[in-house]
Amino acid sequence: PYDVAGWTLPLQMGVEYDAAWDIRDLEKDKVTLKRVTYINQVRAALNLDQTGTAFKGAKYPLKSVPRVALYRGSTASMDEGWTRLLFDTFNIVYRRLSDADARTANFVCERNVTPGPGVDCDAVVLPADSENTIVKGLSADRYPTEFAGGIGEEGVENLKKYVADGGKLICFDDSCEIVIKRFGLPIRNVLAGLKRSEFYNPGSIVALDVDIRQDLAKGLKKMTPAYFNSSSAFEIAADARVKVIARYAAKDALLSGWMLGEKYLNGKPALVETSYGKGKIVLFAFRPQHRGQSWATFPFIFNALEK
Repeated sequence: PYDVAGWTLPLQMGVEYDAAWDIRDLEKDKVTLKRVTYINQVRAALNLDQTGTAFKGAKYPLKSVPRVALYRGSTASMDEGWTRLLFDTFNIVYRRLSDADARTANFVCERNVTPGPGVDCDAVVLPADSENTIVKGLSADRYPTEFAGGIGEEGVENLKKYVADGGKLICFDDSCEIVIKRFGLPIRNVLAGLKRSEFYNPGSIVALDVDIRQDLAKGLKKMTPAYFNSSSAFEIAADARVKVIARYAAKDALLSGWMLGEKYLNGKPALVETSYGKGKIVLFAFRPQHRGQSWATFPFIFNALEK
């Protein structure tokens, strides 16, 4: 595939639907087309409340008001942009956590607090960026000093201390790699190292088997579609204290798109939660906010952000 293989918006957005294969009486069922001149015409057709604002944000989905920091290094991260789109759409307040912030242990989220070393953020979110991108960032040989370098080794240690002291770290897809490795978690990505001829899923919708008893799964359905884009699948050590929130379906996991080697994915943990010191780590093996349109898995993020 040139880009991704599966779209199917009703699945991505968690909408139940049926396929209409035939229109019995075309003349009878014809509708008169009308030009849309205001947003409320569309909202009425979709059974949504009328609004006086053309682009009204979605209803705030959280019960609490957590102080959130979203990592945004100097590299241009599409995944970070998609996460901002999600937060902005749902009116979730957040601050940027820069490379310099991580290096100086500035995990302060309150607007009226002078920036500097300190901690009051309830959650730090790492978008789907690789370990190399996060730790090393842009090359000092090619970019100005203020943009070069990632969080560095000191930033990694500060993140570890932030969580150990009671913070929450939420990782999407690729960023799980750095946390599993640097925090010494008893988890591994079983898809790492497989040849493309063994396993290949460049962007398709897959089925999750969700443990709806868990707090992180509130509002989700037992079978929830998730977007998999060259993502991960976890394996957890037998004696590890890791809570599995969702697994990839044990069989027939592919819902839309194309996938080779599904057996490597079937039944593997896709969303887990574990403790680290006094804090918590939430690891998404997939991208729950892929392109800002995978609404079906947004509730996982909202639940993870709750205080």
